[in-house]
Amino acid sequence: MPSFTYEINKEGIAILTFDLPGEKINKLTSPVMDELDKVLDELALKKELKALVFRSGKDGSFIVGADIAEIRSITDETIGERLARRGQAVLNKLEALPFPTVAAIHGPCMGGGLELALACPYRVISNDQKTALALPEVKLGIMPGFGGTQRLPRLVGLTNALDMILTGKSVYAKKARKIGLADEVAFKEILLQRALVMTKQAVKKPRPIHVRAKKPRLINLIENSRFARPLIFRIAEKNVVKETRGNYPAPLAALDSIQFGLSHDREAGYYHEAQFLGRLAPTETSKNLISVFYLNELLKKDLHPSPVKIAYAGVLGAGVMGGGIAQLFAEKGIRVRMKDINTKAIAAGLKEAWDIFSKRREKGILTPIQARDGFDRITGTTDYSGFGTAEIAVEAVVESMDIKKAVLRDFEPAAKENFLFASNTSSLSITEMASASKHQDRVVGMHFFNPVEKMPLVDVVRGKKTSDETLSAITTLARKLGKLPVVVNDGPGFLVNRILMPYLNEAAVMLEQGRTIEELDHALLQFGMPMGAFILLDEIGIDVAHKVADILYQGLGERVKPSPMLEALYKEGYYGRKNGKGFYQYEGRKRGKPDVSVSRMIPAAGNKVTFAPAEIVERSVLLMIKEATLCLEEKIIDRPDLLDAALIFGIGFPPFRGGLLRYADKLGAKTVVEKLEGYAKKYGDRFTPSKSLIEMAQGEKKFYS
Repeated sequence: MPSFTYEINKEGIAILTFDLPGEKINKLTSPVMDELDKVLDELALKKELKALVFRSGKDGSFIVGADIAEIRSITDETIGERLARRGQAVLNKLEALPFPTVAAIHGPCMGGGLELALACPYRVISNDQKTALALPEVKLGIMPGFGGTQRLPRLVGLTNALDMILTGKSVYAKKARKIGLADEVAFKEILLQRALVMTKQAVKKPRPIHVRAKKPRLINLIENSRFARPLIFRIAEKNVVKETRGNYPAPLAALDSIQFGLSHDREAGYYHEAQFLGRLAPTETSKNLISVFYLNELLKKDLHPSPVKIAYAGVLGAGVMGGGIAQLFAEKGIRVRMKDINTKAIAAGLKEAWDIFSKRREKGILTPIQARDGFDRITGTTDYSGFGTAEIAVEAVVESMDIKKAVLRDFEPAAKENFLFASNTSSLSITEMASASKHQDRVVGMHFFNPVEKMPLVDVVRGKKTSDETLSAITTLARKLGKLPVVVNDGPGFLVNRILMPYLNEAAVMLEQGRTIEELDHALLQFGMPMGAFILLDEIGIDVAHKVADILYQGLGERVKPSPMLEALYKEGYYGRKNGKGFYQYEGRKRGKPDVSVSRMIPAAGNKVTFAPAEIVERSVLLMIKEATLCLEEKIIDRPDLLDAALIFGIGFPPFRGGLLRYADKLGAKTVVEKLEGYAKKYGDRFTPSKSLIEMAQGEKKFYS
């Protein structure tokens, strides 16, 4: 069956529909590009044609980009370069059609899909929340290769293009219209009609000039000045190096391609772009990032969707987390009843939800009406009135087992029949918590990561009596909320926090041994962690980290004994960013330099140890690898790829490394065991390799075959 079909109306306007057979989405595979090439030749010969509308035949999606499987298979740079040149040639043919073309865009328009839309002189897009335009290739370790680095800067201006290409972030309807990426924004129901109107108008006009962004004249002068433009590129390069720390080559390559293209003709720019794509595609960084992409896709799929429908939810606890959870539910169309002990707490939760709605409205992700309607779905109460209609209650009160049990006991009499109770606890036993319920099969962990609106992972924690039906309902709900659920079994700290805490604790131990906060955080940032250990401790909250560390110590024993410094800081009222007292100084929400007063809490100089800077990363990450293998041994989780996904999407383990266990494979089990044994002799039993690691080393096995 063909991927492209067209019909020509009586006014001489062709409607070209892209509908890839057998797929839920459109993607630009090599066969698709070959077919499009032939269709364009055919259309170009039709003298009766006056204009063309290019649209998708998929409901809710335009084109998601090139075929990732093809990119993953590239092992030779000449193949990558050849594929890029082929794509450029086809899109150049689209651009050169002897009549105007309009891209009618609804839903995701990504990568090669946006590059195709850029080859059309006009674009009309829907104002639907699903409609997002992006060139996200840098997130796959590559860069746009079908002309995106050449066309986008000439359309939306240099700074707007750099912002999109170097970060891969999406642009929504409001901003797309503002920067000239969209010529018109319309409701999805009338998208085709508006595109047809646009084609009729375009027939009578000359082709539009480039750079259609609505920008101040001074900005336009600066961007087009041969003296100021190099400064823009130097600043952009400096920012890329600062953000990536040299671990991601693609943004710098894209920057070079843009700069070269704007100082040469288009043909030379395309040639340069294709060369860079060819060099990037075979790299280890690209292969690892593509593996992360597939992990994301794996977690998005709901192979066994639950029949349970959640239309009304309760949120117990109206703090920052409670307000964030309520906002998330409400944005997805679920009515929310939020409870806390007093109206002041309710007001704080409502404010948190409104602040998130406001940010998303300002970014153009939500329209003002969508933000208002979403917020209107949230109500507050200091009792359990209204909870009798809630299909689920999500508990987000303080991290105390006694309080959480009391909340569960109080909730049940007011609950709907067949209710679900999900705890947002980060470390407390779901099995023990469920013992307070008369319906233990309906109690489950649903741990959101902070900030709720940004972090993609949700830990779904199975207690010993949690039913399969409950797990299915929660994972289906998590996906409806736009999150990535990973199911784990109950245990101290579950999965992510259990692996994270030894990493954080080792940083504290090394601080006690004489390293500085700056040295330790710098080394971990250079490795690729999104935050240094002490920045992260301040973000989590030293009080929360202290509690979690104690829970792990009680459950797992001496090998995870917490650093005494954490307890000392906690007792002195150092809670991190939340109260402005942490490892770093804070002025409002702005983080400053390390707080010198923390040194008072470091044990006496008898603990000082001399060690090489390389030990900072090795000791921290090797303990994570060891703990991960123990989680696999104890069946907290049963798959290495899901464990890697949880750490990447939960704490931001460096995606370019492909995951913790993929990184362990690169080191080799034998090397990991030897290094752990060496550190065990030097620093103690916490480094003793796990049984499974030793067996892997002996058998020369890997986590990924």
